[in-house]
Amino acid sequence: MAVFLLVFPLISRDYFIDIAVLAGIYIILALGLNVVVGFTGLLNLGFVAFYAIGAYAYALLNTRLGLDFWTALPFSVGLTVIAGFLLAIPALRLRGDYLAIVTLGFGEIVRLILNNWDSLTRGPNGISGIAPPEIMAVSLGKLSHYYYLVLVFVFLTVITTKRVYSSRIGRAWVSIREDEIASSAMGINTTVYKLYAFAFGAFWAGLAGAVFAGKMQFVSPESFTFMESVLILCMVILGGLGSIAGVVIGSLILVLLPEVLREVQLYRMLALGAGLVLLMVFRPQGLFGGKGVFIRN
Repeated sequence: MAVFLLVFPLISRDYFIDIAVLAGIYIILALGLNVVVGFTGLLNLGFVAFYAIGAYAYALLNTRLGLDFWTALPFSVGLTVIAGFLLAIPALRLRGDYLAIVTLGFGEIVRLILNNWDSLTRGPNGISGIAPPEIMAVSLGKLSHYYYLVLVFVFLTVITTKRVYSSRIGRAWVSIREDEIASSAMGINTTVYKLYAFAFGAFWAGLAGAVFAGKMQFVSPESFTFMESVLILCMVILGGLGSIAGVVIGSLILVLLPEVLREVQLYRMLALGAGLVLLMVFRPQGLFGGKGVFIRN
């Protein structure tokens, strides 16, 4: 698998490389949402807002202040983490459907601000002329070069989330998801760990947003609609809540399947929706979900 991933740009056309880059960005996003929804059990329907903040932060820092990708990246990610904390503070007083509604509202607020603040974000026209990342004065604007950058970020995300999941923080997240009252009774500060979950998930969304802006060299509010949040959530549910490998597979399926069904464009969303319905009926825990995925010796 590692050899195939490394030689993939050398044996594929730009069309397939572009799909692979997009799949990598969605994998980072889905793994970030998996921390909030899968590990901690907090339903977030506005996750795309953090994605948008990361993308626009890099776009503005690059086009307005002239900062390159690597200089702007810590600021973009840091701003997204701060946004995660700001959302978490009022939202964590709520649970279940009420929390979902608050996060949904947050996502729509961010999109409307981006769409209407013309003086800063140029509104519906978006921001163009964003510079791609560079390494040692070599631009990564070429798809095959950008593929390797995204691949490195995907591996970094997988390894980091896996390590955090196996840590004390990850155990606390899972215990909160299973029974918040029991977790609190055992001495776990549930509020603090929920803040950690929101901030940690927002971190990866901000990273994915900056990578997306660098790839497209253009951002606009149309790229960060509510349906993007739904798509990312479907990736997590399809793969299995809390399963890192499952989320990766779920992301690949939901990115690749529409491309495979492009020949029947009128019916591909119908086929995709029908497949999700069948999955929820016959395997509601997802492809790699289930009780065993959360139990470690």
